[in-house]
Amino acid sequence: MKVYLMLNYQQIYKNRYGKETKVGALKTDLPPLLKTILSRGSVRKFSKKNISKELLSLLLTAAQSAPSKSNLQQYSILVLQDEVIKSQISNLIGNTKWALKAPLFFLFLADIRRNIKITRNRGYTYKNNNLDTFMNSVIDAALSMQSMISASETIGLGVCPISMIRNIIEEVKNICELPKGVFPIAGLAVGWPEEKSSISYRLPQDVVIHYNIYNDENLSDKIEEYDGRVFETAPISEDKQRHVNLYGVAERGTWSENISRQLSVPERDNFKSWLKSHGFNLE
Repeated sequence: MKVYLMLNYQQIYKNRYGKETKVGALKTDLPPLLKTILSRGSVRKFSKKNISKELLSLLLTAAQSAPSKSNLQQYSILVLQDEVIKSQISNLIGNTKWALKAPLFFLFLADIRRNIKITRNRGYTYKNNNLDTFMNSVIDAALSMQSMISASETIGLGVCPISMIRNIIEEVKNICELPKGVFPIAGLAVGWPEEKSSISYRLPQDVVIHYNIYNDENLSDKIEEYDGRVFETAPISEDKQRHVNLYGVAERGTWSENISRQLSVPERDNFKSWLKSHGFNLE
């Protein structure tokens, strides 16, 4: 028997955007999964409670249930269980080392190596090591990660994706013995939460959603309004402001100021050359 919860969309909208919705009440019952998705937030502190092998297998099955471009399945998942390996990565990841203390830590890998080997083993010449295949493998891995995120949170687990893994991509390659044609798009920390996740305000729908044609009219005004809402509840403190050494402390720690500072300084600018030297042609 299906069990549904009445969805208070008005409150969920306000929690996600920090303002009231102009849409009327949603007069329907919806499954708990949707409420979980709409109310999600990252968790960065986990209890030491164990996650069973059976539950791990279930989460991995959920990850592999994600859509895949042309059923090519161009991704792999590395489950980090060895404490030495986790410690080595933890020592390289700076302020994000807490992620490796989670009961489960995964690396989601874009993987074109497997299909190259399969194609050659079948007697064919592989002719698709190009930019499109790179993009498809990254999307496959990302969809798989999102499927695991949704499954984990539905049963009460907390998660946090870790993109900083790509800051130490060469070290991770060596530690985890990743061959050419394989690279981590992100890590994922999973465990039973020891804190309540906070819901981050997202950009308003009239900034992100477009109907029929792309239209970013009045973007500056809309971003200023969004900045104000975020600043009221979660101003960006000095220790979390980007590149203070270059720009000083911002008088007002807003979202747009912080992401503008971040994007004004090149990040991972050797990523393309690293990929090309590790089996991705990107042509």
